[in-house]
Amino acid sequence: MVKRIIIALICLCIFGSISYYNAVNVNPKQFKIREERINSYKIDKDMDGLLIGCFSDLYYGTYINDEFVDRAFNSLNSFKPDLIIFGGDLIDPETLYSLSESQENSLIEKLSSLNTTYGKFAVLGDQDHGKLEVVERILKASGFEILNNASRLICIDKDSYFNLAGIDSLAGGSPDCEAALAGINSNYFTFVISHSPDIFDSAMGFSTDYLFAGHSRGGQIYLPLISYFTREYGCKKYFRGKLTKNGKTLDITNGLGMTSAAARLNADAEIVFYTLRHE
Repeated sequence: MVKRIIIALICLCIFGSISYYNAVNVNPKQFKIREERINSYKIDKDMDGLLIGCFSDLYYGTYINDEFVDRAFNSLNSFKPDLIIFGGDLIDPETLYSLSESQENSLIEKLSSLNTTYGKFAVLGDQDHGKLEVVERILKASGFEILNNASRLICIDKDSYFNLAGIDSLAGGSPDCEAALAGINSNYFTFVISHSPDIFDSAMGFSTDYLFAGHSRGGQIYLPLISYFTREYGCKKYFRGKLTKNGKTLDITNGLGMTSAAARLNADAEIVFYTLRHE
Protein backbone atom coordinates (compact mmCIF):
# COMPACT_ATOMS: atom_id res chain seq x y z
CA MET A 1 0.00 0.00 0.00
CA VAL A 2 2.81 2.41 0.88
CA LYS A 3 4.55 1.68 -2.43
CA ARG A 4 1.33 2.37 -4.32
CA ILE A 5 0.91 5.69 -2.56
CA ILE A 6 4.52 6.66 -3.32
CA ILE A 7 4.13 5.67 -7.01
CA ALA A 8 0.86 7.62 -7.21
CA LEU A 9 2.52 10.70 -5.71
CA ILE A 10 5.47 10.44 -8.09
CA CYS A 11 3.10 10.15 -11.08
CA LEU A 12 1.13 13.12 -9.79
CA CYS A 13 4.29 15.19 -9.48
CA ILE A 14 5.41 14.24 -12.99
CA PHE A 15 1.99 15.07 -14.43
CA GLY A 16 1.91 18.38 -12.55
CA SER A 17 5.41 19.30 -13.74
CA ILE A 18 4.58 18.55 -17.37
CA SER A 19 1.31 20.51 -17.15
CA TYR A 20 3.09 23.48 -15.56
CA TYR A 21 5.84 23.44 -18.20
CA ASN A 22 3.30 23.37 -21.03
CA ALA A 23 1.17 26.04 -19.40
CA VAL A 24 3.99 28.60 -19.16
CA ASN A 25 6.42 27.58 -21.93
CA VAL A 26 4.43 25.95 -24.74
CA ASN A 27 0.75 26.92 -24.73
CA PRO A 28 1.25 30.73 -24.56
CA LYS A 29 3.09 30.63 -27.89
CA GLN A 30 0.46 28.61 -29.71
CA PHE A 31 -3.04 29.05 -31.06
CA LYS A 32 -5.39 26.71 -32.85
CA ILE A 33 -7.80 27.07 -35.73
CA ARG A 34 -11.35 25.98 -34.90
CA GLU A 35 -13.68 25.46 -37.84
CA GLU A 36 -17.45 25.42 -37.37
CA ARG A 37 -20.31 24.92 -39.79
CA ILE A 38 -23.62 26.79 -39.41
CA ASN A 39 -26.60 25.20 -41.15
CA SER A 40 -29.86 27.10 -41.53
CA TYR A 41 -32.79 27.37 -43.90
CA LYS A 42 -32.46 31.16 -43.44
CA ILE A 43 -29.09 31.08 -45.21
CA ASP A 44 -29.74 31.68 -48.89
CA LYS A 45 -28.24 29.33 -51.47
CA ASP A 46 -26.17 32.21 -52.85
CA MET A 47 -24.54 32.56 -49.41
CA ASP A 48 -23.67 28.88 -49.15
CA GLY A 49 -19.98 28.63 -48.27
CA LEU A 50 -19.62 32.18 -46.93
CA LEU A 51 -16.70 32.23 -44.47
CA ILE A 52 -16.62 34.37 -41.33
CA GLY A 53 -13.33 34.64 -39.44
CA CYS A 54 -13.64 35.53 -35.74
CA PHE A 55 -11.19 36.34 -32.97
CA SER A 56 -11.55 37.97 -29.58
CA ASP A 57 -9.64 39.05 -26.48
CA LEU A 58 -6.39 39.92 -28.23
CA TYR A 59 -4.90 41.64 -25.16
CA TYR A 60 -2.08 43.12 -27.20
CA GLY A 61 0.92 44.41 -25.29
CA THR A 62 1.96 42.89 -21.98
CA TYR A 63 1.97 39.18 -22.85
CA ILE A 64 1.05 39.24 -26.55
CA ASN A 65 3.86 40.57 -28.71
CA ASP A 66 4.09 41.62 -32.36
CA GLU A 67 5.44 38.24 -33.48
CA PHE A 68 2.44 36.39 -32.05
CA VAL A 69 -0.04 38.84 -33.61
CA ASP A 70 1.71 38.56 -37.00
CA ARG A 71 1.46 34.76 -36.95
CA ALA A 72 -2.19 34.85 -35.90
CA PHE A 73 -3.21 37.43 -38.49
CA ASN A 74 -1.25 35.74 -41.27
CA SER A 75 -3.10 32.55 -40.45
CA LEU A 76 -6.42 34.39 -40.42
CA ASN A 77 -5.70 35.95 -43.82
CA SER A 78 -4.61 32.62 -45.30
CA PHE A 79 -8.20 31.34 -45.07
CA LYS A 80 -9.43 34.33 -47.13
CA PRO A 81 -12.52 35.01 -45.01
CA ASP A 82 -15.44 36.96 -46.47
CA LEU A 83 -15.95 38.81 -43.18
CA ILE A 84 -13.76 39.31 -40.13
CA ILE A 85 -15.20 39.85 -36.66
CA PHE A 86 -13.44 40.99 -33.49
CA GLY A 87 -15.14 40.26 -30.17
CA GLY A 88 -13.60 42.90 -27.91
CA ASP A 89 -10.72 43.54 -25.45
CA LEU A 90 -8.09 44.74 -27.87
CA ILE A 91 -5.25 45.79 -25.54
CA ASP A 92 -4.08 44.40 -22.22
CA PRO A 93 -5.01 46.81 -19.39
CA GLU A 94 -1.38 47.03 -18.23
CA THR A 95 -0.47 48.34 -21.68
CA LEU A 96 -3.65 50.27 -22.47
CA TYR A 97 -2.95 53.13 -20.06
CA SER A 98 0.66 53.54 -21.18
CA LEU A 99 0.31 52.71 -24.88
CA SER A 100 3.07 54.38 -26.88
CA GLU A 101 2.59 55.96 -30.28
CA SER A 102 4.77 53.28 -31.88
CA GLN A 103 2.68 50.50 -30.30
CA GLU A 104 -0.53 52.14 -31.48
CA ASN A 105 0.81 52.52 -35.03
CA SER A 106 2.04 48.93 -35.03
CA LEU A 107 -1.35 47.62 -33.95
CA ILE A 108 -3.13 49.73 -36.58
CA GLU A 109 -0.79 48.36 -39.25
CA LYS A 110 -1.45 44.76 -38.19
CA LEU A 111 -5.22 45.15 -37.97
CA SER A 112 -5.23 46.95 -41.32
CA SER A 113 -3.49 43.97 -42.91
CA LEU A 114 -6.59 41.81 -42.36
CA ASN A 115 -8.36 41.44 -45.70
CA THR A 116 -12.01 40.66 -46.38
CA THR A 117 -14.62 40.94 -49.13
CA TYR A 118 -17.56 42.26 -47.11
CA GLY A 119 -15.90 44.16 -44.28
CA LYS A 120 -14.45 44.01 -40.78
CA PHE A 121 -16.65 44.48 -37.72
CA ALA A 122 -16.04 44.74 -33.97
CA VAL A 123 -17.75 45.05 -30.62
CA LEU A 124 -16.26 46.57 -27.48
CA GLY A 125 -15.12 44.60 -24.44
CA ASP A 126 -14.98 45.58 -20.79
CA GLN A 127 -11.29 46.53 -20.98
CA ASP A 128 -11.90 48.62 -24.11
CA HIS A 129 -14.25 50.87 -22.15
CA GLY A 130 -11.36 51.76 -19.84
CA LYS A 131 -9.88 53.98 -22.54
CA LEU A 132 -12.59 54.06 -25.14
CA GLU A 133 -11.26 56.86 -27.33
CA VAL A 134 -7.95 55.05 -27.90
CA VAL A 135 -9.53 51.69 -28.78
CA GLU A 136 -12.13 53.26 -31.06
CA ARG A 137 -9.46 55.29 -32.82
CA ILE A 138 -7.33 52.20 -33.48
CA LEU A 139 -10.23 50.07 -34.70
CA LYS A 140 -11.62 52.75 -37.00
CA ALA A 141 -8.17 53.57 -38.39
CA SER A 142 -7.76 49.85 -39.16
CA GLY A 143 -10.96 49.66 -41.19
CA PHE A 144 -13.20 48.08 -38.53
CA GLU A 145 -16.78 49.19 -38.10
CA ILE A 146 -17.82 49.13 -34.44
CA LEU A 147 -21.31 47.70 -33.90
CA ASN A 148 -22.21 49.17 -30.52
CA ASN A 149 -25.84 48.15 -29.97
CA ALA A 150 -26.34 48.31 -33.71
CA SER A 151 -26.92 46.03 -36.68
CA ARG A 152 -26.05 45.92 -40.36
CA LEU A 153 -27.73 44.13 -43.23
CA ILE A 154 -24.93 42.39 -45.13
CA CYS A 155 -25.69 42.04 -48.82
CA ILE A 156 -24.25 39.11 -50.75
CA ASP A 157 -24.69 38.88 -54.54
CA LYS A 158 -27.37 41.59 -54.82
CA ASP A 159 -30.38 39.67 -53.47
CA SER A 160 -28.95 37.56 -50.62
CA TYR A 161 -28.75 39.02 -47.12
CA PHE A 162 -28.00 38.24 -43.51
CA ASN A 163 -28.14 40.32 -40.34
CA LEU A 164 -25.00 41.13 -38.38
CA ALA A 165 -25.61 42.70 -34.96
CA GLY A 166 -23.34 43.84 -32.15
CA ILE A 167 -24.30 44.23 -28.48
CA ASP A 168 -22.18 46.19 -26.02
CA SER A 169 -20.45 44.38 -23.17
CA LEU A 170 -22.36 43.52 -19.98
CA ALA A 171 -19.17 44.17 -18.03
CA GLY A 172 -18.13 47.81 -18.33
CA GLY A 173 -20.55 48.69 -21.12
CA SER A 174 -24.22 49.53 -21.70
CA PRO A 175 -25.82 46.65 -23.60
CA ASP A 176 -29.11 47.34 -25.37
CA CYS A 177 -30.53 44.29 -27.13
CA GLU A 178 -33.58 46.17 -28.31
CA ALA A 179 -31.51 48.83 -30.06
CA ALA A 180 -29.33 46.17 -31.65
CA LEU A 181 -31.96 43.62 -32.64
CA ALA A 182 -35.51 44.95 -32.55
CA GLY A 183 -35.46 46.46 -36.04
CA ILE A 184 -33.90 43.61 -37.99
CA ASN A 185 -35.67 41.41 -40.53
CA SER A 186 -36.27 38.03 -38.89
CA ASN A 187 -36.56 36.33 -42.28
CA TYR A 188 -32.78 36.65 -42.68
CA PHE A 189 -30.18 34.70 -40.74
CA THR A 190 -28.94 36.74 -37.76
CA PHE A 191 -25.36 36.47 -36.50
CA VAL A 192 -24.82 38.38 -33.25
CA ILE A 193 -21.56 39.48 -31.62
CA SER A 194 -21.23 40.39 -27.95
CA HIS A 195 -18.19 40.37 -25.72
CA SER A 196 -20.11 38.98 -22.73
CA PRO A 197 -21.71 35.54 -23.18
CA ASP A 198 -24.20 36.12 -20.35
CA ILE A 199 -26.12 38.46 -22.68
CA PHE A 200 -27.36 35.31 -24.43
CA ASP A 201 -30.58 34.98 -22.41
CA SER A 202 -31.54 38.58 -23.17
CA ALA A 203 -30.70 38.22 -26.86
CA MET A 204 -32.86 35.11 -27.11
CA GLY A 205 -35.94 37.31 -26.82
CA PHE A 206 -35.16 38.71 -30.28
CA SER A 207 -34.39 37.27 -33.70
CA THR A 208 -31.04 35.74 -32.82
CA ASP A 209 -29.77 32.63 -34.61
CA TYR A 210 -26.11 32.48 -33.57
CA LEU A 211 -24.22 34.48 -30.94
CA PHE A 212 -20.42 34.70 -30.84
CA ALA A 213 -18.91 35.81 -27.51
CA GLY A 214 -15.60 35.91 -25.66
CA HIS A 215 -14.57 37.54 -22.37
CA SER A 216 -13.82 34.39 -20.34
CA ARG A 217 -10.79 33.27 -22.41
CA GLY A 218 -12.06 29.76 -21.64
CA GLY A 219 -10.69 30.32 -18.15
CA GLN A 220 -7.16 30.82 -19.59
CA ILE A 221 -5.90 28.59 -16.79
CA TYR A 222 -8.86 26.25 -16.58
CA LEU A 223 -9.19 23.96 -13.59
CA PRO A 224 -12.80 22.70 -13.50
CA LEU A 225 -13.50 23.07 -9.78
CA ILE A 226 -11.40 26.15 -9.07
CA SER A 227 -12.43 28.03 -12.23
CA TYR A 228 -16.09 27.80 -11.21
CA PHE A 229 -15.40 30.23 -8.36
CA THR A 230 -13.24 32.65 -10.35
CA ARG A 231 -15.69 33.56 -13.13
CA GLU A 232 -15.89 37.24 -13.98
CA TYR A 233 -19.05 39.30 -14.28
CA GLY A 234 -20.47 38.84 -17.77
CA CYS A 235 -19.51 35.15 -18.00
CA LYS A 236 -20.74 33.71 -14.71
CA LYS A 237 -23.58 31.66 -16.19
CA TYR A 238 -22.10 30.89 -19.61
CA PHE A 239 -18.37 30.40 -19.34
CA ARG A 240 -16.96 28.27 -22.14
CA GLY A 241 -17.90 26.00 -25.01
CA LYS A 242 -20.99 25.95 -27.21
CA LEU A 243 -24.64 25.35 -26.43
CA THR A 244 -28.01 25.54 -28.16
CA LYS A 245 -31.29 26.59 -26.55
CA ASN A 246 -34.61 26.86 -28.38
CA GLY A 247 -32.85 26.68 -31.72
CA LYS A 248 -30.44 29.51 -30.88
CA THR A 249 -26.72 28.87 -30.44
CA LEU A 250 -24.13 30.50 -28.18
CA ASP A 251 -20.46 29.93 -29.01
CA ILE A 252 -17.85 31.19 -26.52
CA THR A 253 -14.32 31.49 -27.84
CA ASN A 254 -11.20 31.05 -25.71
CA GLY A 255 -9.81 34.18 -27.36
CA LEU A 256 -6.30 34.78 -28.64
CA GLY A 257 -4.56 36.63 -25.86
CA MET A 258 -3.68 36.37 -22.18
CA THR A 259 -3.94 38.71 -19.24
CA SER A 260 -2.68 38.70 -15.63
CA ALA A 261 -0.21 35.89 -16.44
CA ALA A 262 1.65 34.49 -19.44
CA ALA A 263 0.07 31.06 -19.11
CA ARG A 264 -2.66 28.90 -20.60
CA LEU A 265 -3.93 25.54 -19.40
CA ASN A 266 -6.84 23.53 -20.83
CA ALA A 267 -7.95 26.62 -22.75
CA ASP A 268 -6.06 26.88 -26.05
CA ALA A 269 -5.93 30.26 -27.76
CA GLU A 270 -7.93 30.15 -30.98
CA ILE A 271 -9.25 31.73 -34.13
CA VAL A 272 -12.73 30.56 -35.13
CA PHE A 273 -14.00 30.20 -38.69
CA TYR A 274 -17.70 29.79 -39.44
CA THR A 275 -18.87 28.46 -42.80
CA LEU A 276 -22.49 29.29 -43.58
CA ARG A 277 -24.46 26.52 -45.24
CA HIS A 278 -27.92 26.56 -46.75
CA GLU A 279 -30.01 23.79 -45.24
